[in-house]
Amino acid sequence: MVETSYGAGPTARKTFSATLPVAPPPGLVRHPLVSPDTQIALLAAVDAAGVIGIGDLCGAIPDHPRPVSAVLALVDSGHLGIDLAAPFDASCAIWRTDRRDL
Repeated sequence: MVETSYGAGPTARKTFSATLPVAPPPGLVRHPLVSPDTQIALLAAVDAAGVIGIGDLCGAIPDHPRPVSAVLALVDSGHLGIDLAAPFDASCAIWRTDRRDL
């Protein structure tokens, strides 16, 4: 049986901290490989070029560990389009599919 001691300090136990996941800013996607900063860099590069090769687009995030996966995550989310008829190489065309003037 547990004996209660009034005035005693809290027991040593694992505490639970309920944290809610932070939603990305509007217009951005939640993906483990693509932080909001990475998304903004990629989308800005596409906006500046109009249509850009995937190799050049990966150059917009030089420190990213998996830049092609980051680009393809935005293609998968519908933010970017890719030329599926072309060979998949550095010159494969990428463009913005959801451009909104904010």
